[in-house]
Amino acid sequence: MKILITGAGGMLGSYLVEQFKQHEIVSLGLRDDSDFKVDLRKETPDFSDIAFDTVIHTAGSEDNTNAMELNLEGTRKLLEALENHPPENFVYISSNRVYSRDAGENITEETNTWASDDTGRSKALAEELLIEWSRRHDITLTIIRPARMFGNGVKGETLSLFNDALSGKYIHIRGNDAKVSLVCAYDVARGIKQVYKKGGIYNASDGHPVKFIEMVEAMTANAGYKKRMTHLPAPWAEWIWRLGRWIPSIQRNLSPETVETRMKTHTLDGSFFASETGIEYFDTIAVIERRDKNYPYTQGMVKQNKAVHEV
Repeated sequence: MKILITGAGGMLGSYLVEQFKQHEIVSLGLRDDSDFKVDLRKETPDFSDIAFDTVIHTAGSEDNTNAMELNLEGTRKLLEALENHPPENFVYISSNRVYSRDAGENITEETNTWASDDTGRSKALAEELLIEWSRRHDITLTIIRPARMFGNGVKGETLSLFNDALSGKYIHIRGNDAKVSLVCAYDVARGIKQVYKKGGIYNASDGHPVKFIEMVEAMTANAGYKKRMTHLPAPWAEWIWRLGRWIPSIQRNLSPETVETRMKTHTLDGSFFASETGIEYFDTIAVIERRDKNYPYTQGMVKQNKAVHEV
């Protein structure tokens, strides 16, 4: 079977390459060793002479400034390239941010997708585009909406959190007990292997929601020892932001939008994905803290640009 994996050099992509290594994998991404070095924000790949059995589209962005450009328009360019030879199966890695930040606890796949930012909106619009395109071509479409993912090669906001936690720049609002859902990229890749021919929409989480502060402190344990983060009353945090918002770490951690988001519980019900895959998922916090002796920590490593934080 010939499989196209976009973003194959990224965190989830590298785990997928390992899971499907018995097949012929064609990679698309920005790395020099990609089979197709293509920036989907700028160009449409040329697949005129290639037919793929399965496409797994992991390339995307969590940055609101370019989310529409890559998540939506990049997906549109990919579909244009596949128009002459549609695959039998298409897997799209969406985001938990398609759900409103006010959605609360135990969010299911039936929850309305009222995204609160451009990242979520771009992913939701890409889902709609893919649903229509897949129906038109009679393709089995699988949409995965992961919780915050951890693994080798972690990037984006999660990497920034790692760096702020380790450097002591993270500031927690006193009294914030909001919970979040987590999942290991390794488990998401294993799950995709079980459902990519079934189709459907799945939330992916490990089933163990944790407080946001517990996640951040676990990041420090990943580096060798667990630190307690700085806690400030909300009024103090607001004044610090007003006085120092030009400082990148203050802007990242104390901007009104960031504080509002981090103080709201947002947890996924991943039971449908778990039941359909039949996989027992790892406790992500234990993996981050490197306490789980059964977890394959070396899975998902790539030859170039090795992750700063390996989990």
